[in-house]
Amino acid sequence: MRNLFVRILISFVPCTLFSGSMPSIEYKIEIPNPQTHYAHVQIHIQQCDVKSLHFQMPVWTPGSYLVREFARNVQTAKASINGLEAPVLKTDKNTWKLDNTKGKDILFEYDIYAFEFSVRTSFIDADHAFLHNSSIFMMVSEYASSSGSIELHYSAEWKNLSTSLEKNKQGNLVFDNYDMLVDSPIEIGNHEVFSFDVMGVPHTAAMVGLNNCDMEKFKNDLRNMCNTMAQIIGEHPCKRYVFIIQNVESGGGGLEHLNSCCVVNQRWSWNNAEQYRNFLGLCAHEYFHLWNVKRLRPMELGPFDYNRENYTDMLWFSEGFTNYYDELALLRAGFVDRNAFVETLKTYINTLENRPGSSVQKLAESSRDAWIKEYRPNENSKNTTISYYSKGMVTAALLDAEICNKTNCKKNLDDVMRYLYQEYFKNKNRGFTTEEFVEALQTITGADFNEFIRKHVYSVEEPEYERIFSAAGIETKKTIIKEYSSGIQTALENGKTVVKYVNSRGPAWHGGINVNDILISANGAAINNDVDVVLKNIGNPGLVTFVLIRGGISREITMTMVPMEKIDFTLKLSSGGDNSREHILEKWLGKPKLEKENHGK
Repeated sequence: MRNLFVRILISFVPCTLFSGSMPSIEYKIEIPNPQTHYAHVQIHIQQCDVKSLHFQMPVWTPGSYLVREFARNVQTAKASINGLEAPVLKTDKNTWKLDNTKGKDILFEYDIYAFEFSVRTSFIDADHAFLHNSSIFMMVSEYASSSGSIELHYSAEWKNLSTSLEKNKQGNLVFDNYDMLVDSPIEIGNHEVFSFDVMGVPHTAAMVGLNNCDMEKFKNDLRNMCNTMAQIIGEHPCKRYVFIIQNVESGGGGLEHLNSCCVVNQRWSWNNAEQYRNFLGLCAHEYFHLWNVKRLRPMELGPFDYNRENYTDMLWFSEGFTNYYDELALLRAGFVDRNAFVETLKTYINTLENRPGSSVQKLAESSRDAWIKEYRPNENSKNTTISYYSKGMVTAALLDAEICNKTNCKKNLDDVMRYLYQEYFKNKNRGFTTEEFVEALQTITGADFNEFIRKHVYSVEEPEYERIFSAAGIETKKTIIKEYSSGIQTALENGKTVVKYVNSRGPAWHGGINVNDILISANGAAINNDVDVVLKNIGNPGLVTFVLIRGGISREITMTMVPMEKIDFTLKLSSGGDNSREHILEKWLGKPKLEKENHGK
């Protein structure tokens, strides 16, 4: 009977195959029965030159700041030394140790389950294999700097393999070190592939799964977006680049890698204009990480420690600024006009400022706490946290506009990004600190941005939206709207109105309504997942008595209804003949492409 596991052999081969003094590592992957979702891994080390080896499965994957415990999928680890079975000691949750290894022939093997579909995990089934390598390949910590190769064996029915890794003369994939290996996912199956160039760099896209995509249109639009993003820094860091696009029934998301990315789209959404633009923005986001994160990065994000959290205060830069640039790219590439961009910016601001957590959590704190809060939200998260994606995006927009204002249209955020890329990635080959980021701002603009960073990154003060944006050509006005609202969000579950969120700024919070309460009525009027509609029909009631069920017991709660304050920022492009503002707008947002095209129709 054939082995039902996917088999991966990892062996150390003589270093003459690769440059450098360290032994190189060979991975061999066999996938004879993908419907079982299992992988079998073997690690072979010839003439080991250390007395002990530590085999470690990463607990997280770069770009996704949550401990995911990939070792939970590992089974039946065992080893042999010179062909004889040897004891393996598991020293902690993700490490296996083998002693008495020096000068000997070592074989280490294990089985691993791969059936969790996401951009952050590996997935193997009868249709295809997506290998997210940090969740498949153990690191031998003593040889993490070694180069190596991957030999793949899989069903003859699968015709295509897509990855950013290059091949050697034997047709095996090669990598420089473990960091490169885990940052280069592999897609194997019968997916469609198309190609295009950006700045002379070959790009390929793997379209995995059934879909209704107009491939030629998407190829042209994706090329446009990639060219737009590449122009920000002005040079391309890759020899080639790969998009792995997973078409699924529902869901979305993406994850960046060193020379590739994986993005997810709903398979039948390609002809929906809004969802199509959003997906182009997602592709632009992951693509721009080529520069911002993978090369231009905070000091703490590399080299990585795969065994524990890697903390940084600067995810607002890594993710928030990238979020800003993917929205800006839709404008620069001509997929939206200035009015649409301003409307998007307004939505970000109003969502942020009406989130109670905006007055609780600082932007730097949201970054450092990503490991326990951003990826683990609960029913109270909106009251206590913000997202470094959304506030980082708003902060980048404010900073970009302020740079244009302070330099009289001579500089913008692009100039800062180029300087950082050149100075820290290319010249110093390291990350940078917040202090060095502020120094870069001063170098480029001649202005002091310490107060800007203090206010926007290290405090919960409301930004100067009106001053900064209005000076840059976007008229901005803040209004406080008072309206009667419970502050409750509900969901209909089995015909019952269940409380899912209680806004800490609302009367229900102070009145004692809890998440998971089942609401029956308000002042005798039945509630059918329409709390605020019922309250509006009652009018200005003063006191409201809710009948609800909590923990299987009926009870009444009476509270005083008071108006909730809602912040409403309006943003619109300045009208009139103010040439100075138009110059700032052009330096900030670029010349309007889509607007001119529409005007000519």
